[in-house]
Amino acid sequence: MVKISMLSTGEEVLHGDIVDTNASWLSELFFEQGFALDYRSTVGDQLEELTTEIIALSQRSDVVIVNGGLGPTSDDLSSLAAAQAAGVALELNQEWLATITEYFSRIGRPMADSNAKQAMLPQGAIVIDNPVGTACGFSIELNGALVLFTPGVPFEFKKMVRDEILPTLKSRFPDVERLVCNKIYTFGLGESGIADTLSSLDIPEAFSLGYRSYMPFIEVKVFSPYSDSKIETVLTAITEQLKDNVLGINQPLIEVLGDGLMDKQWQLSALEQVTGGELARQMYQSESTQQSFIQSVVDNQAEPLTELTDALLLANEYRLDTQSDIVLANFKLDDESFALALSSKLGNYVQNVTFKRTYPIKAQQVLITTVLLDMLRRHINDESPFVEFGHFERLSVIERKQ
Repeated sequence: MVKISMLSTGEEVLHGDIVDTNASWLSELFFEQGFALDYRSTVGDQLEELTTEIIALSQRSDVVIVNGGLGPTSDDLSSLAAAQAAGVALELNQEWLATITEYFSRIGRPMADSNAKQAMLPQGAIVIDNPVGTACGFSIELNGALVLFTPGVPFEFKKMVRDEILPTLKSRFPDVERLVCNKIYTFGLGESGIADTLSSLDIPEAFSLGYRSYMPFIEVKVFSPYSDSKIETVLTAITEQLKDNVLGINQPLIEVLGDGLMDKQWQLSALEQVTGGELARQMYQSESTQQSFIQSVVDNQAEPLTELTDALLLANEYRLDTQSDIVLANFKLDDESFALALSSKLGNYVQNVTFKRTYPIKAQQVLITTVLLDMLRRHINDESPFVEFGHFERLSVIERKQ
């Protein structure tokens, strides 16, 4: 097994001023490629601590990824720490200096003297190209480990990892077996509920399950060898166990909806009294849903409705006014419950729900939006739009098919 460590640098990362998204992204990508991280650490902008940690990681690892600290300012210390760890001096890399100079010339901006610091590398270091930034990466050999230094800017880091570092690791360690992570997107069950539901499944030995929770979804991650013949069987078994809580496989809900709306050639509008524009915001998270979206009206000051049937009437009127194929709508009722409505040329549906516990306003908006989007997904698939979710108690429904 290849032992791989990651060292994140910077006071802003150490003290939580920014979230270390680079580390979580690399961990997931490397796991899928067969290069699971063995160890992670974070050090601030302190030269002695950086140098000591680089040496320590090189002694326990086959590969070390150092992220950050390659900028032009005085607190960017990774190159100097690398040189001290290797016991060599820094030297000006003329080729990278020429690359930086040409970059500033191309964009029509003067190059600050401090940018030349980004071409100062440890003697003997091998440059790792960065076509989208001024900080090159580089690698050194230390205590038998390959130590790779990468920029902290996320889009620069990700491109360098994909285009340069992964190919290097695959060449250096050709026998590593690639893994694949298939994701099942769910809504309405907690992690413990999912784990309990799946506990009776007989998962093959080479497979493992993981979970990622983020409001309002939980991803069930199915890890397996890349070309295992049992992948489809396992995914089918899991989705059958979770049934109505599965929103998509390897596609988040909004992408599933985008494909469905494009396939049906349906146009959608939204009428929002409760969600404050969250429905419209969600529709702009996918290019295909954006293309299918006509308009949204947000009316936070409207009086609560008295009858559930009024929600259907308003949704249907709005659909006719906008000449949409589908309208998703949400309203307050005077008993402080909510009406969630779907109006289409195929039928009109509304459910009256209330939350089972207290949520902040933003969470309420996201949860209600997700239920409405799932109603749309089910309608596209010719399924009943009504299903039980753990966050809500359903009080009543009205269904009027055309």
